[in-house]
Amino acid sequence: MKEITMTWQTTQLFLSATGVFEVQINLDTQKLRCNCQGSNVRSYCKHMAFVSKRMDRNGGVYPVEISKKAKIEDATIANLDPEAFREFLVKYGKIEVV
Repeated sequence: MKEITMTWQTTQLFLSATGVFEVQINLDTQKLRCNCQGSNVRSYCKHMAFVSKRMDRNGGVYPVEISKKAKIEDATIANLDPEAFREFLVKYGKIEVV
């Protein structure tokens, strides 16, 4: 039986009055998940809807917005590991305010 890996990568951070939330994408299945309370209750939320809509408009790929201050070397390293990519987003990514 083929083993299915579950590699999740943060794709967008959201800042709201109730906290900071992360939408992640499963790199194998392209499914989304979010750590907000709404997603925990309904398995879907406005954060996931935001990411999904932008992915649909961009051929299935989420267009991450990165600061011009980011170096190419940092981006290259970030693409090697989901945790490194999350740290890269925290440091250089556009955090959406909702």
